[in-house]
Formats: sequence, C-alpha cells, structure tokens
Amino acid sequence: MKFNNLVFLSGGTGTPKLLSGIPKDISPEKITIIGNTGDDWNFYGLYVSPDIDSVLFTLSAIIDKEKWWGVAGDTFNLIDFLRKRLNEEIWFNLGDFDASLCLYRTWLLNQGQSITQATDMIRKQLGIKSVILPMSNDPVTTFIRTSEEILHLQEYWVKYKGKPEVKNVFFQGDLNSTTNEVLNAIKNAEIIIIGPSNPVSSLGPILSIKPIREALKETKAFRIAISPIIGNNPVSGPTKIFLNAWGRETNPLSTVELYPEIIDAFMIDKTDHSFVNRLKNLGIEPILEDITVKNELDASRIIMRSMEHQINDFY
Repeated sequence: MKFNNLVFLSGGTGTPKLLSGIPKDISPEKITIIGNTGDDWNFYGLYVSPDIDSVLFTLSAIIDKEKWWGVAGDTFNLIDFLRKRLNEEIWFNLGDFDASLCLYRTWLLNQGQSITQATDMIRKQLGIKSVILPMSNDPVTTFIRTSEEILHLQEYWVKYKGKPEVKNVFFQGDLNSTTNEVLNAIKNAEIIIIGPSNPVSSLGPILSIKPIREALKETKAFRIAISPIIGNNPVSGPTKIFLNAWGRETNPLSTVELYPEIIDAFMIDKTDHSFVNRLKNLGIEPILEDITVKNELDASRIIMRSMEHQINDFY
C-alpha cells in the first residue's frame, strides 16, 4: 500500500483485538502503536505493563485470544506457589510466561533504561517489526474514586471486580511530558487510528497528556476513531460505568465528545444511523460499518475501512 506511516492509539483489549487483523499487505515496519501505561502495576517488585504487554503478545502471535491478555497456554505456578505455599493473598493473576517478560522488563529498567527503551528491546526479542511506544517515560496512573476510597485501576477492576460505586476516574502524574518518539510518530503519520478501547481508562490516559493531544491537533494525518459502543451497549469492560462517572451517557456520541479537534472521522456501527447527522454537525465524517470483532477477518475489514479514505487519496 502506498503509505509510509500508520499509527494506532491502543489500550485495554479492544485495540489489540483490532491489531490481530492487520492486513498482510501492510508492511509491519510502517506501523507504530502508541500504548497506554496508565494501569501499569508493581507486582512483588515486577513492573507489569498490561496494555503494552497485550500489544506485545498480540503482535508476536502468543496472546490468549479468550481473555485478550496474557499468553495462550500459560501456566500459573508462580501465583499458585505464592498462594498455597507462602500463604500470600494474591488477587492479581500473572502467568509464568507473562511474569518472565515482566522480570526482563524490570531488569532492563533497573539497568537504567527507560520504559520506551525497554519496550523496544522486548519487541525486538519477540521478533516484532512494528514499533511499540509507551505514551510516556514518566508515570501517569489511572485512579478510581469510589464512594469509599481511591483505588488504582487494577485494584478496582481485578481485586474488586468492578463492584464499588464509581464517583470519578482521574489521572495522576506528569501530564506535560511525553517522548520525542511519540511526538515524531504522530507528526509523521499519514493515518492515525484511535482504537475501540475504553475511551476513559484505556485511551483517556494517552489523551490526557497535553503534548500528545496538541500533536494530534496539529498533525496532517487523517485521524479516525472507532466507536467502542454499539447503540447504548459498550463492546466490553467498564466503559458505561466510567462514562457515567464523567457525567456522560453511554452512546457513540459521548466518545466523540472526548476527542474534540483530534479526529476527522468516526466509525460507528452500521445500526447506529441516528448518530450520522449529529456527527456531521460536529464536523466529523461518520463511517458506518459492522464494528463487532469476532475474528481476525473482522479486524482486518475494519482496519481497511478505516484506511479507505486515505488510500483513495493515493490513487
């Protein structure tokens, strides 16, 4: 295909599902994924980066496609030993292969490498040719304010299984800092796809970083986001809960409102005709498509439709 730089913004499980279907005629070297690190977590001294790891596992074809996190066929001996023999109260599941990657990352970080450098080393070791960039080298963490306390996202979603009442979702850290690699990727992109991940907790941390948002406004790339909601139903995860905590309804338009001035087009499900004119009134091109991803063919079809506008410009 006659373009040089395709950039994805990725978090959670929605965008890795999409990445599983990258068309075979797109050279991996032309692809950059900017990943969320807002839910990074320290587990017994191991630096765990769940959303980055889901991208790594997807692009190295070892992702568990039932859960869309972790490694297919992984064992949990480490967790079992901590629980059963050392009597630790473990609520965070980390597979053995997964833990090995986290151990390697932690070792690289302890050697003085940045999270960007460590991620690049890991993706090369896994044979991944696409570039994977954490959104920042500086910590930005997603917290959930419940009616009782403030929880790290992992505590809220994994430990308490999303049951506490959510009052707010917020990000804490240096929101004025990103990397030159991220800014250059956005600047030089020809197409930017904001994946169908949770717009609050999975993509919100990326877009909360001011230099990234400004770069997305200024880039000459064609910018398209894919709705994580069909009708009033989120595709997955706590999207409804988090949108409601931000005082927003659960519909595709609520997602668009979180992306002011940074998208040219918005892909909604083919059943969501009622949002077409409202999107046009916002100056955003609506694209109707079946956005349910059941397999790699669905993912490939959606990516190709996302790129259709820009591809046509080359012919």
